[in-house]
Amino acid sequence: MSSNLDSKPSKQDNFRNQYRLKGLVRVSMLAMAAMSAVPANAQEATDQESTVLKPIVVTARKTEEQSKDVPQSITVVKPKDIESNALDPSGAIAATSPNVVWQTETVGKQFFSIRGISSLGVPNNFSDGTIGFTVDGIPQSMLSSQNMLFDIDHVEVLRGPQGTLWGTNALGGAINVTTKQPDGEHEAKITTEYGEHGYAMGEATLGGVLIPDTLNGRMAIRFNNYNGDINSLFTDDLGARKIGAFRGGLQFLGLDDTTVTLTGNYLRDDSNAPFSLLRGAPGFPISGVLSEPDYVTTHADVGLNIKHEFENFSLTSITGFQNNKIKSRTEGNDILIPSLFPLVGSDVWHGVDKENIFSQEIRLNSLEGDDIRWVAGASLSYSDLDHSCTAPQCAPFPYSGLVTMDTNLRALNLGLFGDASVPLGDKWEVSFGGRLSHDDIKVKKTNDLRVVSLTGGSDADETYLTGRAALAYKWNETAQSYVSIARGHGTKIYPLFSYPNNGVVPDAYPAAEDWTYELGTKVALFDDRLELDGSVFYNDVKNGVLSYYDPGIGGFATTFQSYDTYGFELQGRAVITDELSFNAGVGYTHTRLGSDGASSLFEGNRVPNIPDWSVSAGLAYETDADFVNLPGSFNAAVDYQFRSSRPADVQGTFDLDAYSIVNARVGWKNAGGDFEIYGFGRNLFDERYETFGAAGYFGSQVVSVSQGRVLGVGISKSF
Repeated sequence: MSSNLDSKPSKQDNFRNQYRLKGLVRVSMLAMAAMSAVPANAQEATDQESTVLKPIVVTARKTEEQSKDVPQSITVVKPKDIESNALDPSGAIAATSPNVVWQTETVGKQFFSIRGISSLGVPNNFSDGTIGFTVDGIPQSMLSSQNMLFDIDHVEVLRGPQGTLWGTNALGGAINVTTKQPDGEHEAKITTEYGEHGYAMGEATLGGVLIPDTLNGRMAIRFNNYNGDINSLFTDDLGARKIGAFRGGLQFLGLDDTTVTLTGNYLRDDSNAPFSLLRGAPGFPISGVLSEPDYVTTHADVGLNIKHEFENFSLTSITGFQNNKIKSRTEGNDILIPSLFPLVGSDVWHGVDKENIFSQEIRLNSLEGDDIRWVAGASLSYSDLDHSCTAPQCAPFPYSGLVTMDTNLRALNLGLFGDASVPLGDKWEVSFGGRLSHDDIKVKKTNDLRVVSLTGGSDADETYLTGRAALAYKWNETAQSYVSIARGHGTKIYPLFSYPNNGVVPDAYPAAEDWTYELGTKVALFDDRLELDGSVFYNDVKNGVLSYYDPGIGGFATTFQSYDTYGFELQGRAVITDELSFNAGVGYTHTRLGSDGASSLFEGNRVPNIPDWSVSAGLAYETDADFVNLPGSFNAAVDYQFRSSRPADVQGTFDLDAYSIVNARVGWKNAGGDFEIYGFGRNLFDERYETFGAAGYFGSQVVSVSQGRVLGVGISKSF
């Protein structure tokens, strides 16, 4: 195995990679030349116009700055985009972001991928991800990244390795969620929605000043109900959800130059999602389980943010604690799906996943407006996960289905990081950063029958460097081009769903590593009425953990393998008139599994569930209602998303179908702007697209599907 790890790419591979890089460079240089030539003429022609795009402020480099000034590919997702799929906010984030995929197998098995950097098959534990996910600067695990998002200010999708500033396992990028803060702004609002299949949503927010110049507060409450829309032969409809959530925060301003923000969040999500469905079954989507699945997800967290402004820099401390739990019961046997356990009831799965996470970050930042932007700090993250599994697949014969296997996985990550941007004259800027990380991981596997051969432990540790560097050139005040290189690094992986062999727990799989090369241009045209953002990229990934169905053993196997991806993104937004705005994005990603690693069985195949093409577009219109003799205004919006076909598994057994989604919304708002009534159509044409797929037993194909169409109405009132 070690010889495979140490093997070098062949001359043919090196030539192929150099050829691809040269092609990407040529495309990028043409784009930069074309885009940078337009602004001057465009500005001269539109000096008289006053309608402009609002600046987008991000914290991608842990300081507030406009997105157009950051030398990397970024998509900013607004709250209205997430509202288009209230029950699946992570899916909504992916739908509006080129080259981003939200892969959903079932509850607790959901994950992001960006630019084809992905878990190869299914993640082996809740740290086996390739995309960092944070909420208000606090890192989340894969268990909490599936939770409902509400009371959101915006979401930043950062492409390319982000480990320098955003921690471990951010090989492909990071997704940073910023919630609305208790900043003293008055808001009192109630929103309700009702729709098909028992869909209902109620949300109330309240925020403002509690003690002038001393204490602010904010709280939000949300509930959702959905009765499900997957037919079931023997149970109620599946895919049902019942969600209740609360978020609250206090902000203390009583100390000079110091802001202290305390937040808390609690969520409970009950669902009966099926584990999988037989693809192409008559009446699809339809399930043949005899007993109804039952998943209960809970999440609770507390966050403390302390920021103090010194004369020449600022100090920020972010402390987080979270508790995640998923309790599941599902029947692995669906009478419609061929199975190794054909007797109904012989394959019932019981599982409990409990996770506690503590995180701490302390950093120093340059002040806003300084010529040199810099940040330096240290971070700590500790997770303690208990996984319990009772099912035929959890233990070998003769204990299969009789023993409960327990896994305790503890992971400590320590990091020192720094990042800076330095102007080189009026046109050039160089930025660079790095992180020194150390991982210490321990796993222990036990069982309730105290079977010695199924008991064992192992540990792994690793110290490694990640970093990034970029060079940007400002063509003028409205156009910038950049080139960057970044190195990403994951953590070593112990599979949760395995068991010891004669008391021995196998060594951890090696950590995935990647190098990413990117060229891009950002430009504003027509006096800031149009913004374009284009980038091309190439990723070279080693040691991607790979899971696949092995017919030789009649089950699933795990190994690791190299792969590469390349492609581009082009994004734009425009305000056409005072009433009409438009946004769009298109992404292309080509993926290819390589020969390096423990196995070369799948060399040349594509990375599972990664489409070549992703497209999104949105049009919004608002106009006075006086043309029908009504006060106030009418508004309308329509969104379109497309994903091309993609392989279901590493073998390329079959492809998941391409799909298109259309969402629409029409509303009327009163003259004061504090009352609105609207109608909506989500997934307007009832596209039941496949979110995950795998080869089943005896040549069958099993998939997971999206939620179908929901037509409904909503009312919103502010006070």
